[in-house]
Amino acid sequence: MRYLLAITFLVVMAAISGLVAQHQHQQKPQTISGEVVCLSCYLTHGAKGEKHAKCAAQCINKGLPMGILTKDGKLFVVLEDHANADAYQQLKRFAAKIVTVTGVIVNRNGISGIAVQKIGATATSSLAPRSPSRKVQYVCPMGCVPPQDKPGNCPKCGMKLVARKP
Repeated sequence: MRYLLAITFLVVMAAISGLVAQHQHQQKPQTISGEVVCLSCYLTHGAKGEKHAKCAAQCINKGLPMGILTKDGKLFVVLEDHANADAYQQLKRFAAKIVTVTGVIVNRNGISGIAVQKIGATATSSLAPRSPSRKVQYVCPMGCVPPQDKPGNCPKCGMKLVARKP
């Protein structure tokens, strides 16, 4: 009888685990923008920004965890999306830079994370990688969208795009 109860318990737990995993995979990706920070440096002594870029890059390349610090002060632990590990690895190049990251946001026990699926540098950082082309690009002052080829208004926030030469 105990054997039957143990097997039933294991089958029920496996089914619940499968449903939870399925629910997690059904979450829609969201996009956030913010600075890539070394979590160790940021959490221990508030280090961020251009003055901390070299140290952040060294720490992240050593394997210390990364975070995305949004303009409004929210901090997301950067997580690797097992289906797209390349995006996580590419994000390491953006230490102390402002990026736009798309992925599944998860919250557990008061900690927020984002499983990175896609990244893109925004134009709000002087450290952002430059476009290889030499033509003028137009950027949103709020960093809502990637650089645009034409002048106009931001399709997300409506602000006038600002000219920027690469």
